[in-house]
Amino acid sequence: MTNPISGTNVREILAQTVFAAVGAEAMEDLVRVARIEHFKLPTLLSAAGESPTHLRLVISGHVELVTRHISGSEIVVGHIAAGGWVTWLAVFMTQAPTHDFYISASSSCLALPVKDVQSFCVQYPEIYPMVIRMIGHRMRLLIEWTGQSVLATPVQRMAKLLSVLAQEQNRQTDQNGVTLYVTQARLASQARCSRQTANQLLQQLEQEGLIVPGYGQFTIPDWTRLNHFAEGHLE
Repeated sequence: MTNPISGTNVREILAQTVFAAVGAEAMEDLVRVARIEHFKLPTLLSAAGESPTHLRLVISGHVELVTRHISGSEIVVGHIAAGGWVTWLAVFMTQAPTHDFYISASSSCLALPVKDVQSFCVQYPEIYPMVIRMIGHRMRLLIEWTGQSVLATPVQRMAKLLSVLAQEQNRQTDQNGVTLYVTQARLASQARCSRQTANQLLQQLEQEGLIVPGYGQFTIPDWTRLNHFAEGHLE
């Protein structure tokens, strides 16, 4: 995953994050204000137009970024898996997000007050380059998906979406295989197509040997091959 999280307490979990770069003693400032949250049911963490009060690290489950059309329809525009942060931009931007943040059922996360994170970063500026790299990684994937989706055929577009999501959920993608945790319904939503169309496109990719579907997940046997197909380089 993006950053597999283990440990049962705040100190153990923070030790696996960017905050550990400043040392255990300095990190105690955050240990004192952090808390672990558990959610049995899908829960709204913060609504569109509201500035989040906490920076959260997803320990288990996932967080969906949901936007609403004036007609009332909802679209999932983002998905943050275990090991991902929700969200660093909220720590540094004064403008409130334009989407809702929902955490899935049976999930948990580590929550840090935004004001304390801001103070910590000012006190330990060596954190900034690492945070910028994390934000930059997500931005690169977004630009890559936007550009490719305009030019690709429908099946290539679906392949590219799977490729981008795999990169978002995993630190490294290689030829040894990647497991992508995502539902077909969510793929249809992000690809802006019907579930029937999404099912047909995924079946094509399965027939090509590029994916192996499972319950709530897809195995990508060879991520490089999938990406080449998405970019039109695979015969």
